[in-house]
Amino acid sequence: MAATRTPGITVLAEGRRFIDKRYRGVRIGLRVGAVTQEQAEERLRKEMARVDLDLARKAHARPTFSDCAGRYVEQSRGKRSIDAIKWHVALLRPHIGHL
Repeated sequence: MAATRTPGITVLAEGRRFIDKRYRGVRIGLRVGAVTQEQAEERLRKEMARVDLDLARKAHARPTFSDCAGRYVEQSRGKRSIDAIKWHVALLRPHIGHL
């Protein structure tokens, strides 16, 4: 594998390019194929913009019942009533999980 001028883009066998970069805690891994360096850089920029958009969207998102219930079950692992908690959460999820 040969490195390129852009960190995160490498050249594999037969001139095929591969993007492997960690950006803002998210791994971007793509095989972009036999493209030019500029095309690979453009694809990397688009993926980085997509990660920025996803992180911005998640920063302002309100958690759903399923998110909170999953966290509650995880925090309740040490309780004796964990089986009852799981059962109750499983009963509620189909009805209010998306709210």
